[in-house]
Amino acid sequence: MSGAGRRAVLFNPQVHVRPGDYDELLATTPAARRRVEEAAEIVGRPLLADLSSDEPDRVNAGPSIRPASVAMAIGLAESGGQRPEDAAFTAGISLGQLTAACFAGAMSFRDTVRMACAMPQIEDRHFPDTPLGTAFAYGVPEDFAESAEAAAPAGAVLTSCALTADNQVLFTTDAAGFDRLVELAFAAGGLAVRVPYSPPAHCALMGDVERAFGAEFVHEDPRRDPVVPLVCNITGRPLETADAVWDALVRQYTHRVDWVGGLRWMARAGVGSFDVVGPGHFVQKSLSFTSLPSDVAVTAGRR
Repeated sequence: MSGAGRRAVLFNPQVHVRPGDYDELLATTPAARRRVEEAAEIVGRPLLADLSSDEPDRVNAGPSIRPASVAMAIGLAESGGQRPEDAAFTAGISLGQLTAACFAGAMSFRDTVRMACAMPQIEDRHFPDTPLGTAFAYGVPEDFAESAEAAAPAGAVLTSCALTADNQVLFTTDAAGFDRLVELAFAAGGLAVRVPYSPPAHCALMGDVERAFGAEFVHEDPRRDPVVPLVCNITGRPLETADAVWDALVRQYTHRVDWVGGLRWMARAGVGSFDVVGPGHFVQKSLSFTSLPSDVAVTAGRR
């Protein structure tokens, strides 16, 4: 199927940030800085000061970095002239799905940054000082998610939580699970690394968090049907109603993300261009390691 003329706008997840990573972006992109300032007022946190801190723990504190990441992404989209009505689809991975929902018009900016701030606070309440986190396996075969789970030691946590590229899988692990993951990835010709500042994610262990978030978060603005279909990062299929988008945002806590499946579905649906909006490089890299039709182009804006 030819993808000529159809494009999708993609948004990055929240990733580990080093002090100073976004100083230049905020200094040279007024729309991104303005959106972070707006988000800071909404959530009542000094987001610009947090981003510019030389303390990694402060920069990466979930209630700050997540709303700041959403705000920068929306500002970058605005600065780059990205409009939902010009796209065939939009999508995002993990936190990026919140940003995509905002870009698509399904949620207000106010509610999106409030949500991005509230989620890590709920997570911290249910997982204080948890030994659980996430680990990234790359350079592994496509069936690695299932084979690694089957080889997990008794009593250890080793659960795939996101399929991010043909040869990349994100896992929720504990210490014993991570040690086994390192062995399995190496034996399969790849590597495994811990993801800094990452809580457990996208798996059944997050059931209490999902229920609390779904019950406690209250929208201050009306939810609306998206202007452009939002491709769900769980099912890889388009969401076209306000209720479907909200349900997906809640359910992604306990369901594995199939980012690769969504990319391939969009390519089959005729998308010929993926426009990647920062901040970050995660989606750009995932596209580099995902087999798609040769006529599908990838463009990247400010990151």
